[in-house]
Amino acid sequence: MKKALVLVAIIISSCSSTQTEETPLDCNCDKVVEKTTFNVVGTPQNPAIQYHTVYTTINECTHIQKSKTYDTTNSSLVPQIGQCR
Repeated sequence: MKKALVLVAIIISSCSSTQTEETPLDCNCDKVVEKTTFNVVGTPQNPAIQYHTVYTTINECTHIQKSKTYDTTNSSLVPQIGQCR
């Protein structure tokens, strides 16, 4: 009898722990899933380094995939994987 009660308790506790909460999808977010960044060295007249990024985004709701480019001289503005763009 003890074994049956222990088995029932294990089954009940395992069933209650498998429930997960789903996070709502953000349909206005195109998430970056792939990126390639090229560093382009400037000229002697304009020595700033240009960051040219080619990246791919996917919308979680529509599953539409887009290929985009982004150019900047600030390395912290380069698109990152998982970021909404």
